[in-house]
Amino acid sequence: SDFLKNNIRCNAIAPGTVHTPSWEDRVKAAANPEQAKKDFIARQPMGRLGKAEEIATLAIYLASDESDFVTGITHSIDGGMSI
Repeated sequence: SDFLKNNIRCNAIAPGTVHTPSWEDRVKAAANPEQAKKDFIARQPMGRLGKAEEIATLAIYLASDESDFVTGITHSIDGGMSI
């Protein structure tokens, strides 16, 4: 609460599997890249990987004045993995 007195909020973003260059590198390094890609997607309740833009949208919201009353929360943005 000392930080709140100084208008400092703390939130965390917990993303699921996101389609990024590092994810592509992991898939390419697999013994069977095509199967690895299918396996990653099959584990996603929404049937697809997240997009970097979706994570960025949450970060922008948390940095904006619109989230002034939001603090102390871990925001899961994981396509349903945590439910």
